[in-house]
Amino acid sequence: MATLYSKCDRSYPLLHPELVDTTILPCEPETTQACAAELREISPLSAKLLVQGLPNLPAHCVIQLKSLKFMQTLRIPAEIDWARPNPAGDWLVECGFDAPMAEASFNELLAIGLLERRSSVRHQTRIPVEVQSAPGLHRLPGIIRDVSEGGLCLMTSEAPKTTRDVYISTLIGHDEVTLKLKVRWSLCVGPNHLIGCQFIDGQDYHLLRKMQPAYQEGLTEHSRASKPAGDRPRM
Repeated sequence: MATLYSKCDRSYPLLHPELVDTTILPCEPETTQACAAELREISPLSAKLLVQGLPNLPAHCVIQLKSLKFMQTLRIPAEIDWARPNPAGDWLVECGFDAPMAEASFNELLAIGLLERRSSVRHQTRIPVEVQSAPGLHRLPGIIRDVSEGGLCLMTSEAPKTTRDVYISTLIGHDEVTLKLKVRWSLCVGPNHLIGCQFIDGQDYHLLRKMQPAYQEGLTEHSRASKPAGDRPRM
């Protein structure tokens, strides 16, 4: 399996999201259409967007930001990291930038007063796993994008065969551990699928925390938006 990855990101919430016209543009227009969004948080490495309704998201995209406060339109190549529905039926989407924003450009955003000056620290993590619809069936590679005490967001190349359960296997130390999870939702993102899973056994969350010290840090989310974030693996 690939190695665990974790990094720290410093994110700034928007004071007035309505002042920024945000659009998710597909890199391949023939596959998906442009999608209007609301910018909620941004850092030099990533952005959190709110999308109304069930979105049709490309795996790779360009985040377009327009505002009367900007000297010019910002277009940032990015990859969809994870998505999560809220009770209203809208989706919170995190996009990881293909390359970090230039320090000068990001400082301009801070200077014009659109961002909350008190930044929040996020520890981004990805965990490689193998995914099965049932024990003994063919395994698919997958990546855990984020983890909370209630569950996790999983990315795979195929949608789950069942809408009820999924099994993931990973190494903890030198031992392979298989966890059974309850599937709550599934969303197609380009060629991949994001799967929202709930822990069936509450101890599984604590079991994952023991994997490595880097992962323990990665599980801590200090964002004011109280939403976990994941790093940008490529399937």
